[in-house]
Parts: sequence; structure tokens; C-alpha cells
Amino acid sequence: MQHKFKCLSAFIILICLVSGCSNDSTTKKETQQKSETKQAKAEEIQVSDKEKDELKEKLLIYADQYGKDKGMAISNRYFSSSDYTQGDGYALTEDGELQITNHNKPGKKAFKVHNIVGISAYYSKNNVKGIDKQAQDLTNIQGYNEVADMNKPITKYLFADNGKVYQYEFTQNEDVTLSTGFADKDYNGKDPNLKPNVAFTEVKDKDIVQKWKKLLSKYKS
Repeated sequence: MQHKFKCLSAFIILICLVSGCSNDSTTKKETQQKSETKQAKAEEIQVSDKEKDELKEKLLIYADQYGKDKGMAISNRYFSSSDYTQGDGYALTEDGELQITNHNKPGKKAFKVHNIVGISAYYSKNNVKGIDKQAQDLTNIQGYNEVADMNKPITKYLFADNGKVYQYEFTQNEDVTLSTGFADKDYNGKDPNLKPNVAFTEVKDKDIVQKWKKLLSKYKS
């Protein structure tokens, strides 16, 4: 009888130890998750429309020189949607859905990442290098046919509020328009038939990334 009691006591102690370890592990995991959430919130950058315009202007100065160095034309005409569209325009990235336009359907809070500035880079059919003023009035119907050599790639860049830059290079075999690579949410935030057909990936060019981080750092709260 005494032997059985000792075995039962040992079993109860073992259960308590296992339970304690499990609780410690859960607590550590919860603490880590809270820490990561706080860190993400701390890194979130809020910019006003005026500040977005300032960032766009500064970035285009850099992009102009970048295009000249690479022998490519640069335009801030990278996105367009129908006048009848109600939902927010967005793109897919490695970090989730990235909001391009905000019509409050579903609104900023529904997206993990938000775009601040966007540009497109292409080889000009008119031998333009740097900012292409001829692209200012492009429509979605025209696409890039009016200004770009469609036999060469067209790259769209998205400069986001998380400090990252995303890109997608469309090949010469694709009919690229301003809306290519994006989609719009429908009125209730769901998009069963409107998923973007491509996913933007993080830019590896250190010069571009560092320039964007430097510009964006001035607006950190």
C-alpha cells in the first residue's frame, strides 16, 4: 500500500512539472508575440497626403537619375482603375495584401501594408531616359504602348509604409496596362473574382531600398 502511495505521489509531481513547463512555454510564446506586435506598431509610419506628395517629389528626383543611369524611362503612372470602381485598389506581396488606393472599402485597417509612392520603369520607344513627361497623360486603355518599347520588360515599383520596396517585372510577351498587377476589392471587402494575377516581391537592389528607408525615416513618429 505504501509503495502504491509513493508511485501515485511521484506521478502527481511529474504531472505538475510537465504542466508548469507547458505554462512557462506558453507564457514565453505570448510574451514574444506581444513584443513582436509592439515592434511592428512602433515601426508603422503614418504620413499625411501632403507628406506623401513630398515623398513622391523627392523620390522622383532620385528615380530620374536612376533611370538615366540604367538607360530607362521613369513614370509615376503605374496604376489606374475604372471610374466605376468602389473598392480599394491593392496588390499582392510577400508580406500580404498591399493597399494602393483608399476608398474606405474595406479601408486602411484591412491591409497589412500600404503603398506611399509607385513608379514604373521601362525602355522608351522615344529614347527617353529618366522622367518621361510624355507618360503623364497615359490612360489605362492606352497602356504603355504610347511610350514604351513593348518588346522589352516593364517594371513596376511600390514604395510602402513598412520601409520596403516591392517590384514586379512584366515580360515583353505581356500586354501591360496601368491596371496590370492590381485588383480592386468589391464593396464588402471580399474579392472572389478579382485577385491580382501576380505577386510583387521585395527589391534586392540595396541602393533603392536604402534611399527609400532614408526618405521615410524622416517621417517616423
